[in-house]
Amino acid sequence: MVALAAIGAMWWVAFDQLERIPLLEWVNLAIHQGGHMATYSASDVQNAMAGPIAQVAVPLLIAMYFLFRRGDWIAAGVCLVWAAASAAEVSLFVADAPTQKLDLLGDDKNDWALILGPDGYGALDKSEWLAHKIRDYASVAAVLGALLCLAAPLRTQRRRPHPESMTSTRRATATSRY
Repeated sequence: MVALAAIGAMWWVAFDQLERIPLLEWVNLAIHQGGHMATYSASDVQNAMAGPIAQVAVPLLIAMYFLFRRGDWIAAGVCLVWAAASAAEVSLFVADAPTQKLDLLGDDKNDWALILGPDGYGALDKSEWLAHKIRDYASVAAVLGALLCLAAPLRTQRRRPHPESMTSTRRATATSRY
């Protein structure tokens, strides 16, 4: 229930209100800046792309870890919604690229103004379209994350062995050792 409440809150802020999620935006910022630092020696466009990519990829990789290595569907679902909310946050900056009115850390230039601008891909006029596409795919990822959380109890019930079968398995294992 707590996971679904967290997912609902993230959905409401990121997708309904089109805002950055308080507190989580600072975690995303640290990951985003880490992406820039990891590619400091790359070209300006590659370096600008590394921040938003890291911001979405890190929570996605954490979700994959929980799902495939730990088998924790609830944690994976919450982290997938985190990745989706991060992508929704990225879409705000993509849409802002032409006007650059959003507040940034320090006197930084919007990464997407560089990526989509004349020194990048020359597609600044496509920023609104790209922002909508990112938000659409993020919405799908958020729904999948919520479905993972909802399916987790069903998976747990299915995997529990029946008490009678556990007793017979223990007896068979105990007799086969001798």
